[in-house]
Amino acid sequence: MTQTHIGVDISKDMLDIFDPRCGHRRIANTTAGIRRWLCGIGTDSFLVFEATSRCDKHLVAGAAAAKIPFVRINPLHGWHFAQSLNLPKTDRIDARMLARFGAERYPEPTLPADPARSDLAALSQRRDQLKRMETQEKNRLQDTSLAILQRDLRASLKALAVRITRIDALIRDHLRAHPQLAGQAKLLRSIPGIGPVTAVEMLAHLPQLGTVDRRSIASLGGLAPKARESGKFKGKRVLGPGRRHVRRCLYMAALAALRHPHLFGNAAARMRVAGKPGKVIVIAIARKIITIANAVLRDQTPFATA
Repeated sequence: MTQTHIGVDISKDMLDIFDPRCGHRRIANTTAGIRRWLCGIGTDSFLVFEATSRCDKHLVAGAAAAKIPFVRINPLHGWHFAQSLNLPKTDRIDARMLARFGAERYPEPTLPADPARSDLAALSQRRDQLKRMETQEKNRLQDTSLAILQRDLRASLKALAVRITRIDALIRDHLRAHPQLAGQAKLLRSIPGIGPVTAVEMLAHLPQLGTVDRRSIASLGGLAPKARESGKFKGKRVLGPGRRHVRRCLYMAALAALRHPHLFGNAAARMRVAGKPGKVIVIAIARKIITIANAVLRDQTPFATA
């Protein structure tokens, strides 16, 4: 069945839509407005829009309920595509550009989110926010010598500690209520370096784990070096874009895993002998960890050291 790619430019209040069959239209970014529109476009439609914050939540939910395939593309990819066409930037033009992007590139559809995993991601994100607030308050406490401010900051830190503990308890309760996620978290924790927090971050922000090959999972985790070569020039490889939450947690997991005497310690020693910088070694170990995690969830078998 031939699909019609429909471009949707999303803002907080409105959706600008370009359907090649009937042209442009604008609707309210509400559940009711989107439901009415989706009822009339047919199941042969394929929606293309950019992954911009949470403004697309009504559209994602509506498309999933109506069983209409969609793809949330990286906004950077959309921007580069528009630049290649030398297009100006307006909401209407962006919608037409996204429809053309879909028709020419045939992107793979985005899988509808698992509600249990989405809730876990929300809890994990809130924990991350509170931990960053805690770090900021600790830095402020170090920078002030005024007693009254020190007391206020210590009170703030105490309150944040209580809130973080509460979120940790909610995450544990959520895993207990969803045995499949709990089982996956247990499998991930069998890998040296991966603790409860990293396991949750990976499950929450990397749903493709265990379903794609090792190169794809490394790229999604932001741990795949990108070549920079042209003619005789061979630039230094840098990490490509990926899930920042996952990369940050895996970096810390790699630091912990480096203490493992047999598995990662030997690999790190070989890289040191080869003259690799410390950060390069840590990133290499992080990539090994995500590759192992991918295999562990794929095979549903706990990791075991030789």
